[in-house]
Amino acid sequence: MANSKSSGTYKEYATVDTAPSGAELGYWTNEVCLRDKVNEGSAKDKMYFSIRENDSDSSGFSETSSMTVVLQFKCAGDAGWQNYLDLAGSEIAVGNRLVIEDTGAAVRWRAGVEDGGYTSGSLTFGFDW
Repeated sequence: MANSKSSGTYKEYATVDTAPSGAELGYWTNEVCLRDKVNEGSAKDKMYFSIRENDSDSSGFSETSSMTVVLQFKCAGDAGWQNYLDLAGSEIAVGNRLVIEDTGAAVRWRAGVEDGGYTSGSLTFGFDW
């Protein structure tokens, strides 16, 4: 299999099932700007981010994937991407579904698996609104 992206009017996802490498230093969703989505009329005032197993039996007791998915944001004028950390400093994990209510001007979001962050399995992650 190969890593892939899935884009649509109301979604931006990526699936990682092989170790990423290359110039992008990982495998990432396409960038999403919630404010742009609101202005074009395809979103209200929030979007959702989730990470899901691709195994048909992902009951919570049989998680089969081992990789680290990072959520990142970049504000206008930033030189690079910043890893998102919640206020408790927790890492995001398989099964998380977060609400993002950031309609700041030109704030972009992406998610991915960095080079060296993949061990095994297949996960789909990304945004819907």
